[in-house]
Amino acid sequence: MNDKVKNKLIITIAGMGMLLSTLDTGIINVALPFLENQFHTSTSVAALSVTGYTMSLAIFILPFGYLSDRYGKLKLSLIGLLLFGVGSVLCGLANNMIALISFRILQGIGAAGLQATSAALITTLIEPKHVPSALGILGIMIGLGPVLGPSIGGLFLALHLWRLIFWINVPFAALGLICNYFLIKNVSEQQKAAPFDLWGSVINALSVMSLLSGFSLLSNRRNLIPGVVLIAISLLFALMLYIMETKRNFALIDFKGLNATPKSWLYLLQTVVFGFASAMIFLLPPFIFEELLKLNVGLTGLLVLGDPVGLVIFSRLSGKYNDGHQNTRFSLLGLSIIAVALAGLCIANQYWPVLAITLLLFIYGVGGGFFQPANIAAIMQVGDQASQGSLGSLQRMVQNISIGSTVLNLFSGRLATSIQINWGITLAMVVVTLVMSMIFKRRSMATTG
Repeated sequence: MNDKVKNKLIITIAGMGMLLSTLDTGIINVALPFLENQFHTSTSVAALSVTGYTMSLAIFILPFGYLSDRYGKLKLSLIGLLLFGVGSVLCGLANNMIALISFRILQGIGAAGLQATSAALITTLIEPKHVPSALGILGIMIGLGPVLGPSIGGLFLALHLWRLIFWINVPFAALGLICNYFLIKNVSEQQKAAPFDLWGSVINALSVMSLLSGFSLLSNRRNLIPGVVLIAISLLFALMLYIMETKRNFALIDFKGLNATPKSWLYLLQTVVFGFASAMIFLLPPFIFEELLKLNVGLTGLLVLGDPVGLVIFSRLSGKYNDGHQNTRFSLLGLSIIAVALAGLCIANQYWPVLAITLLLFIYGVGGGFFQPANIAAIMQVGDQASQGSLGSLQRMVQNISIGSTVLNLFSGRLATSIQINWGITLAMVVVTLVMSMIFKRRSMATTG
């Protein structure tokens, strides 16, 4: 197989896997009221179809990344595609809410396999000179999934074809399986002989479940105390995991390697903050356009496209002009542009022209386009080729765990004020991270100089 064909197949698998898995994070959200009526259930039970997917993805992504280093990224990606495809078929066939929730969990496990291996497939199997461009494409897929999900879901609901919300995944998963199987037969991968970290996986799962459950409870002020307790328990599990993993030679999370490279913690902090900011960009604009500006759903769907349009264009440019040695520069540039967009959104109100708000969303997308591929590349460069699956899965996990909706609901008294508070919190997080990043960069330059 020549390198050009191999590169295209790998980018197809990695990009498709990321698009499908992020698409299904939000595609069902718009269908929750319909499913509540369809299966004669409550809102809280219907919401478990979202929670089950998110929870299983977050729990399994680190173990799948670890296993991909041991058995091969292509094999784990194949398993992820198979589970995701089968789960999608079964979700579309579900005749009751319990079945749908169960199959969504299966889908989430498959999505974990896809997200855990996407970046690692690129950084281990594509020639280094083509990696930045490929990561730029991956950044586009990450940005498009959450935005396209609700739009596609709304279209199928309008056509009374709710089962296609899940079945639309099947042909793409089948294509991915074919490409993946072909690559397995023709490409050899480096594999790391290491025992599976079972206890690390269990404690990580307990920490993730406690954290997500706690933030879910915080969305209702009446559940404030149990929510805080669960979050505290999650932090205790995380501390236990850190202490235990630093003593292991074959750890689920290589804390020894992260501690040996302090900048890796800064990269992960940037990822967390960007994930939070992106959740707010996804969550808040529909409230602005529909609730404050009283626009219809169709027009709102067009106006919120400012962010993904900016991200698509500038992710490609970032991949083209970043040769892999300018990750810090591109990350800082991206965060700076994001801060400008958020500052504008902080002062925006219902009297502003709608296109001005869309322009600010576009500017945010420009910043995200510069930031995300560079951030992924920087994290993947922290470790060697044998640990790319673990690093890629860690990057995705910390970006996936977002509390944006919790913050919105905690300040839900007056919508306009609540939105501005949320923009302000997000801007503060980005600015603090940006300042920390600049200080770290200056100190690094002073040390090397």
